Amino acid sequence: MVPHSEEQKVAVEDGHNPKVITVEESAAFTGDSGQAVSPDHGAINVLLVLSCLAFGAASFLFGYDDKVISPVAATEYFVKKFQGHPNPASGKFALTARNQDLVFSVPLVGSVVGGLATTPLSSRFGRKWTLLGSYCFSFLGSFLQLFAPNLATFVIGRFATDFVIGIAHTVAPLYLCEVVPTSMRGRGVSIYNILNLLSGVVSTIIVNSTHNINDSRSYQIPLAVQAGLPMLLLLLSLPIPESPQWLVSKGRLEEAKHNLRRLRGYATWQLEDEFRVIVLCEENERELTANVQFWHLFNRENLRRTITAGSFYSLNQISGVILSTTYTTVFLSQLGIGNAFVFTVIASCCTLAGTIFSPMVIDIYGRRPTALCGMVILFVIDIVAGALAFFPNNSNALLTIAALGFIFNFFWATSFLSISVLLPPEIATPKLRSHTMAYTVACAQTTAVITTFAVPQLTDASAAGLGAKTYLVFAGCMACVIVWSFFLMPETKGRTYAEIDEMYDKKVPMWRWSSFETLTQAKQVTLMTEKLVGDSAVIAM
Repeated sequence: MVPHSEEQKVAVEDGHNPKVITVEESAAFTGDSGQAVSPDHGAINVLLVLSCLAFGAASFLFGYDDKVISPVAATEYFVKKFQGHPNPASGKFALTARNQDLVFSVPLVGSVVGGLATTPLSSRFGRKWTLLGSYCFSFLGSFLQLFAPNLATFVIGRFATDFVIGIAHTVAPLYLCEVVPTSMRGRGVSIYNILNLLSGVVSTIIVNSTHNINDSRSYQIPLAVQAGLPMLLLLLSLPIPESPQWLVSKGRLEEAKHNLRRLRGYATWQLEDEFRVIVLCEENERELTANVQFWHLFNRENLRRTITAGSFYSLNQISGVILSTTYTTVFLSQLGIGNAFVFTVIASCCTLAGTIFSPMVIDIYGRRPTALCGMVILFVIDIVAGALAFFPNNSNALLTIAALGFIFNFFWATSFLSISVLLPPEIATPKLRSHTMAYTVACAQTTAVITTFAVPQLTDASAAGLGAKTYLVFAGCMACVIVWSFFLMPETKGRTYAEIDEMYDKKVPMWRWSSFETLTQAKQVTLMTEKLVGDSAVIAM
């Protein structure tokens, strides 16, 4: 090597400009064996893990609320308190279709409002304080539900809770994307989904333990736990630093660098590199979005992406999963299948298992094969479960319907749900990414409101009375979804944003994406070859 007056130095190519670093830093970059390692090597520290867990735990609000309401609404004392009489059609203490709509569907409008409010709130107050403020506000909704004297007050409490959930559901994944190193982003954001479904398992176990209590505690204990969650999450999130990326967007560079240093465990030169990239990305984003408006989503060159991004999150709502998730306990109680509360716990566990399993499947087989295979399985389950509903007096047929619901949850979480969450930010063009996500969430929540309103009208004996035959309605929907997905779902596995832009610009058919070689890809191979040759020459010196 060539000696220097103070210390030995080598040049490392960072993709834009050569960076001079010390030999020790170079060793950290290349590893002890001399082989190149990821720029994110050594990034993880204790505070980063705690930050991911704290903001990922925000999903406990959504997961707990989403899974607890069905078994709570199925308890006898809840129905006696808020409806006051048995369901006229069945003679059992079960909510009528109208009251199911009030309890399940109407409050979801709050999540739509909360999601729309997140952008201005988080832009002004930051990711951390927006989330902490939503926790404080959630006490109102939780206590209204817990001490509601009538159904109207209970619904208002659920509306307030869902408003907070809409905020948390939007700002928490955004924070995770911003603080986690790029190469770990998928795993970091997956924490949110896993904790979401884990909280659902916890809530169903709690209700299963209390539903046999012969007084109002049968439903108040689960609601009391929900009321205590915001305080726990508030205390957990207080020590967590604000997003460095948000601080950079506000020009608070020193504070941003300080927070980034707290969230990283690697060398100073790596920290400086990452911070420089964050600043450059923020400058580029400002240039890209300077004259961009929401309605540009529907321009001719962007319309195909917009439809694709918005559709899959919404379409998974009409797969039939609502019968085995949101309405599980109520639906199984209508069918008279075994212990509906125990079955609800099993259903939640199956969904959680599918979510944990999905990252491996998606990374190995890709987005498109995973989604299409999963959709076909869901379609078959819908048909079989719907056909078995024509034998209401056969206990084995009814138990099979319940078992198919568990299997449905696993494959839905493994394929449809995971793809719906992953695809929108991947295919969105950079300058419209924030608008694309807002549009996607709005579409998903609107579909959720419609679906949760329609299901009681289809299943309940006081309305259409289809029961499990409703699965056949969803089978028809799934047939359309499969055809839609074949023509509109791209394969984005291993593709950079530049490659995705190129293939959309060239109008490459979706079924050819996995094998299509882009100009960007060819350039990357050439540059990598040149870099390896250059690195070999430097090491040889």
